Amino acid sequence: MATPADSSYRWHDVLAQHYRLSQFKERLPDAVKAWLNACEWTLIVGAGQAKVPLLVLRAPGRVRLRHPLLLQLAESAHSHLGPIDLSLFSAETKDPVRVLSKTLVEINRHQ
Repeated sequence: MATPADSSYRWHDVLAQHYRLSQFKERLPDAVKAWLNACEWTLIVGAGQAKVPLLVLRAPGRVRLRHPLLLQLAESAHSHLGPIDLSLFSAETKDPVRVLSKTLVEINRHQ
């Protein structure tokens, strides 16, 4: 049975997660912020490959690895947080595409 102390602890976790997401989004370019507003997304600390942050993103349309906004998102996240793991879902499939931000940063630099 849950106690009031348990529920306040969960509330603290929710507030901490909201703060992390707000801080992350604050550092992004305006075009990327607008794109994220059209997506479902979250950032989970330590849940990615090698315990890096995991960004789970569900886009309303097709997700292309060379999409300019995805590349900007990866570049910004990589520069502010270090490497992150991305799990990308699209409207076309229920299975995610997994990619590291480092890979997307390299794609962006070699275009």
